[in-house]
Amino acid sequence: MELKDVGRAVWRHRVLAIAIVLTTAVAVATGLYLSPKTYTASATVSAAASDETASAEDLNALRGTLGELSNSQDVLEGVASQLSEPRSTDQLRREISGRWVEGTILVQITVSDEDPDMAAEIANTVAEVLPLHDPSNGSFLFTTSNPAAPATTFSSPNLLLGIGVGALLALVLAVCGALLRDRYTNRIGSAAEVEEAGDAPVLAHVSPPRDPTTLPALYPGTAAADVFRTLRIALEAEASTVPVSRVVVSGVTPGEVNVWLGANLAISLASVGRRVLLVDGRIGDRHGQSIAAGPDTSGLYELLLGGDLDTALSAGPVDNLSVLPAGDWGGEPADVLLETRFSTVMAEAAARFDVVVVLAPPLDLCDDARVMAAGGSMLLAVPESGVSPRTLRQHADRVRSVGVRVLGVVLIGKTAERVPS
Repeated sequence: MELKDVGRAVWRHRVLAIAIVLTTAVAVATGLYLSPKTYTASATVSAAASDETASAEDLNALRGTLGELSNSQDVLEGVASQLSEPRSTDQLRREISGRWVEGTILVQITVSDEDPDMAAEIANTVAEVLPLHDPSNGSFLFTTSNPAAPATTFSSPNLLLGIGVGALLALVLAVCGALLRDRYTNRIGSAAEVEEAGDAPVLAHVSPPRDPTTLPALYPGTAAADVFRTLRIALEAEASTVPVSRVVVSGVTPGEVNVWLGANLAISLASVGRRVLLVDGRIGDRHGQSIAAGPDTSGLYELLLGGDLDTALSAGPVDNLSVLPAGDWGGEPADVLLETRFSTVMAEAAARFDVVVVLAPPLDLCDDARVMAAGGSMLLAVPESGVSPRTLRQHADRVRSVGVRVLGVVLIGKTAERVPS
């Protein structure tokens, strides 16, 4: 998914995204407010040299040792005995840290405690007790150069860090929530959205039939027939640069609207003098009612098993139109037959007809449509507000991955209209 798609999804569900951000902000603020607070206080002890014969390196090493002794057992016991409130040596060890400030004569003592006053008291007490455990044997003169004062604000939790992490978390949750909702609720509702998601032109926007067996293209001059005339002209214009001899008509959702669409398109093509073969590629009993065959004729299934094309053709309802029904399925795996034999059958058909229109099962049911369209072209039937942009994009990409040209899309409206029968 591209960044612009993410932005659009968030904008479409901006109310949800804002609600997630506000909820996360309240949760983070509540957590920061209720979390235990820690206050930090620091005291600085000056350890000046009293013995001018000692080297600077030795003195600095002793100052480093002095910082490490600030939470030693002896120092902790001395500090615990002088505090106004009891603290165990284990607790003091966790709270007290000391270090030599490099390049100076100072040792810094830092204390973190839940009470700001106690934090300052402990730091100052350490500053008093530490010289009693001088590791230099009198080489230092100690003074408390900077006594600790009670902190006015807590040091933990870190407000800036907490706010930053909370803001990042809110952003991530808002985007994820918008994308998740968009995945399950967003549906394509306009031709522009279809063209962008499918990367193919919308050739027509038609209303679905109340009865998918009707053939309005049989009645030239009617409004319903004009729809398919317009579709035929748009399809021929789209295919003008590269001649098209095979058009596979498929849908992206279950249903037989693509069958109705392909059959009427075949009639419209035949009405202008094209020699057209309409092929029912829905082999098997899982794709609905197949087109009825003429008497003593076979069908596509028999051709895939090595049958003769002439014995499988039936006359269409108009001149120049022949029909190749699906045939009587005998149990052989249809997908294997399509992969190994369909291109051979189509090559023979292409030599005898100007255009072959193939009615294929929907793309979301199986890969038969992709196999039948390999090396040819496809016309997609997309229901208005019935599929997400992501789903349509995935279908279109999978079709193109086998070298199929998507000639265009027919957008099927939501409201059915009564058409001539």
